[in-house]
Amino acid sequence: MPEASSVSSLRERKKADTRTRLSVAAVELLVRHGEEGATVAAIAERAGVSTRTFHNYFARREDAFLQFVHDQVAQWATQVDNAPADMPALRVLHDILKEAYTRPEDDIVALGNLVVLGERIEILLGPEKRPSIEDLLGPLYEAVHRRMEHGTEFRARLTVVLSMAATGAALRKHASRREGDSSLADLIDEAFEILARGVGT
Repeated sequence: MPEASSVSSLRERKKADTRTRLSVAAVELLVRHGEEGATVAAIAERAGVSTRTFHNYFARREDAFLQFVHDQVAQWATQVDNAPADMPALRVLHDILKEAYTRPEDDIVALGNLVVLGERIEILLGPEKRPSIEDLLGPLYEAVHRRMEHGTEFRARLTVVLSMAATGAALRKHASRREGDSSLADLIDEAFEILARGVGT
């Protein structure tokens, strides 16, 4: 007979898996079919559960969208923690964001889709209920701070914010590109080179 702790652990893993499946289903439907297609019933069906099960995990579909964002940021924080010890934080963020930005457009983890998701969450939740950037990016700020030997908390936050801004600028430049312009990957590399050298140089 299995021990109580292993049964409890298995139950927690199953619950975490269901929560993840629901949040992924919610975002896939939102990205591909818009708000109208991302109903609670459609999300539950896509995840292979009942609407009652959906409500055991999330009060609203917006909570499932937010869960997806929290999970993605937590994954980035883990990547920061697991990167080689001698790799500077800025380089780690460069690699993470470049990989996310250069994913195919139909990949829900492509950063362009995450940006759209963030904008839609803001609209759906309204100004009173929308999460703050601090709430969403907190784990990433903390992971970058842990990597900085002598860096302050402010420096860690600034590094994350500037990295995201630089990547966003590269994406906007790429969107208005003309034939012969640099690829998105090259623009991201250039943006981070400028950050590393200092914008004033």
